[in-house]
Amino acid sequence: MPAGRGARKREPRFSVVTIVRNEADRLPRLLASLAEFRSRGGEVLVLDTGSDDGTPEVAAAAGCHVVVEPRRFNRLLTERQARRINETFSREGEGPFVTPGERLFNFARARNCAAALARHDVQLVVDGGDVVEALDLEWLDASIRGGRVAACQFDVRVRNRSGWSVEVHDWFFDRRSLHWKGRAHTFLCALPAGRKGETLRLSRRQLLVSHHTDLEKARGYQLAGVALEALADPPSDRWRYFLGRELLARHYFRSALPVLLSLDQAEVPPTVRSASLCFAASCLAGLRASRDEVDSLLIRACRRDSRRRDPLLRLARGSLAEGDMQGAASFAAAALAIPPKAGFSEPEENHSTGPHAILYWALFWLGRRADARHHFEICRRLDPTNPVHEEHAHLFSKAAPRTP
Repeated sequence: MPAGRGARKREPRFSVVTIVRNEADRLPRLLASLAEFRSRGGEVLVLDTGSDDGTPEVAAAAGCHVVVEPRRFNRLLTERQARRINETFSREGEGPFVTPGERLFNFARARNCAAALARHDVQLVVDGGDVVEALDLEWLDASIRGGRVAACQFDVRVRNRSGWSVEVHDWFFDRRSLHWKGRAHTFLCALPAGRKGETLRLSRRQLLVSHHTDLEKARGYQLAGVALEALADPPSDRWRYFLGRELLARHYFRSALPVLLSLDQAEVPPTVRSASLCFAASCLAGLRASRDEVDSLLIRACRRDSRRRDPLLRLARGSLAEGDMQGAASFAAAALAIPPKAGFSEPEENHSTGPHAILYWALFWLGRRADARHHFEICRRLDPTNPVHEEHAHLFSKAAPRTP
């Protein structure tokens, strides 16, 4: 049928795939964000791994392809595994981190199973609580027709207790080229005899996903899964990085610190070294180390990868907390000079209002009112509904105070 009014749009050449467990309340939000994709006959494959809240019924009623596997990917942590994890990674009496009998969930096996069940080779993988903010169906379909793409990298905004962070995922991929690995914090790697192809970096207009973390869900199996991967592959910087991050998230600062510091080696990629040193600095802060000790690690992080804003903005925020306005302004200005680029997980504000917010506050108290106003107006333009900006508008009136 010729293109034009009344023409039926082509069915998408890729599937959307998700594995879920107890997502009955949040899955409809994901499906609503895929309305156009679904209206064009796009397949949404839902692999349910043991819900007891009616999630499979919600998915089926919405027209999804639903498969239920309540026990297939579950194991229990053995006494030997728990002992090895606790004895290997605990420092100064912290823990125990895990206990025998805990549920282990193998994410890679579940994702590979779901990938095999989908109708299309090319797939977009999301979580049940995600929202697809942008999806350029025409552009993605054209890329698939070209036949050269193995994976596409795209931004994922992650919402948790500390606000929004941003990561880069390559979860738009061709199952003939790549498959999943890892019990937890899964990643895609090339199939030994797989189809070759290139990796594209997508803009936020082409594909953008927001992940809304369910803070009520227990995720103890994440730590156990990562620790088992680290035990199985000790040289891997990937598993040491995730292990250190998991230990830090659970406030096992003394145990996380040596794991994270061990990644500051020449053979480790610069971005991983920088991110690990930033997390190590957070460990020191949690242990109430001096500001000089914390800042020393952050300065090392800056040197390891000069393309990251995060360590500089951590230094800037630390300076603000100490009332060092000149230091805060200098670090924030240095961060702003780095082109914004998402990589390892870091606060989304680092790439938008973050540097400007520090600069307008610090420059105001340094008496540089015109420069401060410039950055304040940028903040208001980028985040017009932020009540903090409205509260600070009085700073630029004639009656503004002269000392912090």
